[in-house]
Amino acid sequence: PEDKTRLIHFANLPPKCKIRIFSLDGDLIREIDHDMVKDSPGSMHEEWDLITRNTQLIVSGIYYYSVESEFGNQVGKLVIIL
Repeated sequence: PEDKTRLIHFANLPPKCKIRIFSLDGDLIREIDHDMVKDSPGSMHEEWDLITRNTQLIVSGIYYYSVESEFGNQVGKLVIIL
């Protein structure tokens, strides 16, 4: 249950975008499709539960994220310490 309560929050998102999280080696960890109606509550917010695409809890480390939309691409880093 404790593993299910940890979240990373992505804010100020466009209504439609794709969030990809990568390991430092460039391996795809998780892909999240964010597709909301423009003015709906939560349209600029998405959560990641720190679970990989293989349904495993991630390990501590540095991760890259990419947010791709029709407006462009934003890249950043995450440091996870568990």
